[in-house]
Amino acid sequence: MGIVNPNSEPARLRIMAARIIAQMRWPYISSVLFNLRLVETDKRQVPTMAVDAGWRLYYSTEFVLGEDPESLATVLIHESMHCLMAHNERLASYPEDERHPQIWNICGDCAINQLLDDANMPWTNSVTPVRYSDFEDVGIDRGMITETAYATMLAWTQDHKNRADKRFQRSNCGSAADGAAREYELIGSHDVFPAMNREQQMGSRDRVAVAIVKAGSEPGSVPSGLLRWAEAHLDPQIDWRKQLGVSLRRAVADIAGRKDYSYMRPSRRQHAMNQAGSNVLLPSLRQPAPPNVSVVVDTSGSISNDELRKFLAEVSGIVRAVGFSSGVKIICCDAEAYPAQIFKNPNKLNELELLGGGGTDMREGISAAIAARQKPDVVVVITDGYTPWPDTKPRQCDHFITVLTSADQLAQVPDWMKTIVID
Repeated sequence: MGIVNPNSEPARLRIMAARIIAQMRWPYISSVLFNLRLVETDKRQVPTMAVDAGWRLYYSTEFVLGEDPESLATVLIHESMHCLMAHNERLASYPEDERHPQIWNICGDCAINQLLDDANMPWTNSVTPVRYSDFEDVGIDRGMITETAYATMLAWTQDHKNRADKRFQRSNCGSAADGAAREYELIGSHDVFPAMNREQQMGSRDRVAVAIVKAGSEPGSVPSGLLRWAEAHLDPQIDWRKQLGVSLRRAVADIAGRKDYSYMRPSRRQHAMNQAGSNVLLPSLRQPAPPNVSVVVDTSGSISNDELRKFLAEVSGIVRAVGFSSGVKIICCDAEAYPAQIFKNPNKLNELELLGGGGTDMREGISAAIAARQKPDVVVVITDGYTPWPDTKPRQCDHFITVLTSADQLAQVPDWMKTIVID
């Protein structure tokens, strides 16, 4: 018979007390809080707490007994939020070569901890929470959703490869946070601590969402971030950010995948032809340069500056994430097109000068984009749709994406443009 840890029961009781405190703070998340199965773990594997994709909470007894229940309640809520927000499933929706679990974990932590800080929740002495402010130089801020912060951080790592490994080492919340299984995590069919299956997890999230919306009927009773999540969960719509990301990535993959032959440089096989006594010139296989993206922004007055900057941050974050070192060319347009402004850092978009305020004619902005010396490979148009459109698709660019801020004019957008509604 193995040696029983004398601290096991006191630690378990302290977690139970912390769970009751957490429930008193945010009673609407009880369905997740009380569905976490408690698994005592060696502190060398889990120094504090972590939760896996099967909603099992791993904890160190030393950590638990070294903290007061009030602070432990904050950690419990933090880990519960990874489950509630389905962070592991959201990262799994990315192509495998675009998944960086550690960076995703950090971005999820920043989003959760912002909610906890806004609620003035106390932290433990031994845990320093990761926050958006820790990465201001990277270009993220509290206004970003996890996906946008992730795209921005990935872009930063491309430019700072020698610093990235040391920079992103602060979070390890378990596979519920990023989908990457740890060595200490139990198998799903464990006899004592079986994993919760996906259907059970979805049912738990549904109950939490209903409770949040009900509690949110009283202004100020629920954090706004939680209320937005609950409303979106109960009334699911296709996330325009994901649609935009998919559309841009498909365009980029199409352009980057093109290869053609050129006589501008001799082929590496030319020497062999000369050796054989042939005068035939062989072309070389040419790889295209990184795609150029131009964004035409409707500044006619019907879209607020805050909305525009939010939309542009999404575009810029996605573009940077796929490796466009040339940045994004932004053309403001009302009834005329204004000089292009180039941005390489999403964090600098607050410096964008939003020119315009008159009538609306997006044809002018599109014409300005394709008339540039460096032709765009992708043109994104952000507008409310109350504009005339070109009669035919311009031959100078293959990919056009329209981001509509209202569905009212959806039928008027030309069918050769990929249309995304963010109404």
